[in-house]
Amino acid sequence: MKPIRIELPTEFDVGSVNSYLFTGPEPILVDCGVDTPESWVALQAGLAQQDLTPADIQRVVITHPHVDHFGLAAKIAALGSAPVWIADIGAKWLIEPKKHFGLRADYYRDHFLIQAGLPEEMAQIVLTYFEQIGSSITPVPAECIQTFGLNDTLVMGGANWQVLHMPGHASHQTCFYQPESRQFLSADMLLPKTPTPIVERPSPNQPRQPSLPIYLDSLARCEALEIDTVYPGHGEPFQNHRQLIQDQRARIHQRKAEALSLIQQGYRTAYALVNQMYAHYPSTFRFAGLWMLIGYLDLLQAEGAITVETVDGVWQYYVNE
Repeated sequence: MKPIRIELPTEFDVGSVNSYLFTGPEPILVDCGVDTPESWVALQAGLAQQDLTPADIQRVVITHPHVDHFGLAAKIAALGSAPVWIADIGAKWLIEPKKHFGLRADYYRDHFLIQAGLPEEMAQIVLTYFEQIGSSITPVPAECIQTFGLNDTLVMGGANWQVLHMPGHASHQTCFYQPESRQFLSADMLLPKTPTPIVERPSPNQPRQPSLPIYLDSLARCEALEIDTVYPGHGEPFQNHRQLIQDQRARIHQRKAEALSLIQQGYRTAYALVNQMYAHYPSTFRFAGLWMLIGYLDLLQAEGAITVETVDGVWQYYVNE
């Protein structure tokens, strides 16, 4: 059985998000959009095309705990008896989203935004965004949560789907692979446009994990899979995943080289580099490029091309001769 795509609107720059429906042997929904009236109406309409309502859903499966993928989970669970399934490493974000978005905001305020060299007014825009996201999410009651492991198999649409942990965009992200039909529910791992490698709060007493290098490792694992159809978290399903991966990898290395050239020209901080590499964005929206820029810098550091020093709390980048 092929998953049925239901496109749900969001208010984010990424555009709409996909929910995928398996109609039998029991109705299962993979991801469920943001918690807005517009998204709820679109979900109801998509289900109605299959003679279903949200109350008919028997299980909601979440690929990763980002607000555009689990926003309606609590509402669906409250209508019937549908448990909400998520990988064990991501469950806490559904149960206490405000707490965990708040902890991320604390890390950004006290560490990351300072280290990146962002001026106070731009940092405040970022922090306000996190506050709005955290306060707008409806938590999923703990008793509604069922977890699966990172090496488990889920039965959906009468077939066994392998759980594949694919960090990079999000450390808690899981994708689902059906080897016989060669179908891949890719969440935000494989998208028509390269996903953003989000900078996450490090574990206590641990260094920050380099999201873009981790993403490239996951990308190589996707490249090795035999896939006929990719069902992405955003955009239309597609084929020829290896060509997409090769194109996106080449673009990442091209932009990485541009960052290196700018450092050679004397742009030393992440904020200065973002203003050059994302000059086509309005200044108040250039933070959208910061996560990607930090990823390019992480790659350059891993390759030994640059070193970083902390000066007055701000990261300063230098080319290794």
